Amino acid sequence: MAQRRALATYQSLREALGAFAMALCLALAGIGTASADNGASPGLQIEGGTSTQRDNIRNSINLARQPCDLPPFRERRVLRDTEQRAANALRAIGYYDPELALDFERDEDCWSIHITLEPGPPTTVEQVDIQITGAGIGDLGFEAVLSQTTIREGDTLRHDHYEALRNRMTRIAADRGYFDADLHTRRMEVDRDARTATIRLHMETGERYRMGRVHIEQEFLSDAFVQRMIPFEEGDPYSSAQIIALQRNLNDSGYFGGVRVRPEREAADGLNVPIRAELEPRKRHSYEAGIGYSTDIGPRVRLRYEHRYANQLGHRYQAEIEASPVRSGVGYNYEIPLRDPLRERLNLFTTYRTETTDTQESDRFQIGANRVLQRSGGWQTTEGLRYEYENYTAGDDSGRSRLLIPSYRISRMDADDPMTPRRGYRFETTVQGAQEAILSSTSFAQILASGKVVRGIGTGRVLARLEAGFTEVDSVHDLPTSLRFYAGGDASIRGYGYQRVGPRNEDGDVIGGRHKVVGSLEYDYPVVGNWSAAAFVDAGNVVNEWDEFDPVYGVGFGVRWRSPVGPIRVDLAHGPDSDDDFRIHFSMGPDL
Repeated sequence: MAQRRALATYQSLREALGAFAMALCLALAGIGTASADNGASPGLQIEGGTSTQRDNIRNSINLARQPCDLPPFRERRVLRDTEQRAANALRAIGYYDPELALDFERDEDCWSIHITLEPGPPTTVEQVDIQITGAGIGDLGFEAVLSQTTIREGDTLRHDHYEALRNRMTRIAADRGYFDADLHTRRMEVDRDARTATIRLHMETGERYRMGRVHIEQEFLSDAFVQRMIPFEEGDPYSSAQIIALQRNLNDSGYFGGVRVRPEREAADGLNVPIRAELEPRKRHSYEAGIGYSTDIGPRVRLRYEHRYANQLGHRYQAEIEASPVRSGVGYNYEIPLRDPLRERLNLFTTYRTETTDTQESDRFQIGANRVLQRSGGWQTTEGLRYEYENYTAGDDSGRSRLLIPSYRISRMDADDPMTPRRGYRFETTVQGAQEAILSSTSFAQILASGKVVRGIGTGRVLARLEAGFTEVDSVHDLPTSLRFYAGGDASIRGYGYQRVGPRNEDGDVIGGRHKVVGSLEYDYPVVGNWSAAAFVDAGNVVNEWDEFDPVYGVGFGVRWRSPVGPIRVDLAHGPDSDDDFRIHFSMGPDL
């Protein structure tokens, strides 16, 4: 024991003396350990090989941590380390016998290493031996590994592809509930002389676990209601994708401010894995206030209140007030989740709106119900029935209407950004009508379709928009103004006033029409920061008979600012048939 302690003491003293001697030599030679003050750093030049080989070597060698004033006695060590790293980098992509020539070169500022590379012949994959045994035989996840592996016989060997395949098999086993899986054979066998390699991965999966009971920890909603958001049944094969889907469903429901879902493998009952969902409620009440402005309706104030869970069945309601010089109103909506609370709901609503423009006046009251269903593929359908009463005036045309209107709407939107997409579209079609014999003052049928597409071209974007409407009615005078078509304004044909395009009466007043087609083509391109410029052409018209259709045009340019609350647009437009030489249009809101 004493001899061992003496030896340890001797070795410590030897190391300390060696470090002191090194420091003394550096001090006497006037050599520091920091990089040169001129900001230079060591360089690396590589000649020969392919770009992939050179890049892999560069990614493996870091000379920046070495000082420019590297002591001469350390040059050999740095060269040896660089050569070893370069060889390992080539070996990782299948080149086991490269020829490397390294030169150490100094200049006034710093130094560099020059590598001349001859990679030699590659090592190729001779055999890929992947075997799955156990209950996982035939599982789609493992079948995909067998049929879609990134390693093929005849490929150049790559260590990263082998490691990725090995990790993929392990991950699939965990994701699909083979918790007892054993990757008992995992070898990459390389024959240096023959320059061939064999990949062997053999896995015994064991039994697949199943989804156990979901334990929901929350107190403000009915457990039966929350259970309807679970996308799987107890006893289904285990899948981490289903766990993620449950987490997403609970987050998307709008009821919870905090969601934590976790499987409890340690508490498994046989092969059944219980799942725990810990839920925190969102604030019960929500208040919103907003202001806006557009040249169509002027300044606008909006107040909104939402009660996010009115009872344990997940019912909620919203109330809203909007006021502007042109259009004002109040509305109330009561929402009842149906069989699938995430994709199906019943909205009971009532609204009152008054509108006064240069072309018409309207006071309208509505009450009705909508069944909203989120379908597969992103489509949403709305089946509605409403009763509405309206007092209206358009030119010298005044009246009162009472209509019971069934309707059907289908819509879809997809975008890579909710506010300013570079790629996206929106589509919507509504069919509605009324029958005079059923609680209505007139009969009509109407179809309205609209769509908008955004596509990036170069650094800019193209925005295309189209709206088309058709109405079957004995006379446009039988329709209230809210169901007539108008054109002109910020979101219609720029260069013309709001609702200033359409059929006119004998006094020249626009009174609206039965049919409408309006389109727009715009290109905007970035200028600086969040600012962009745009050029556009709008066209279309509103008519009572299709043979009267003669489009009017608006052209112009504008600026766009991507503000924190969404795009803000200012346009200067000219309409050849407009009463104004130019009109300024100001609007804000998402592009789709």
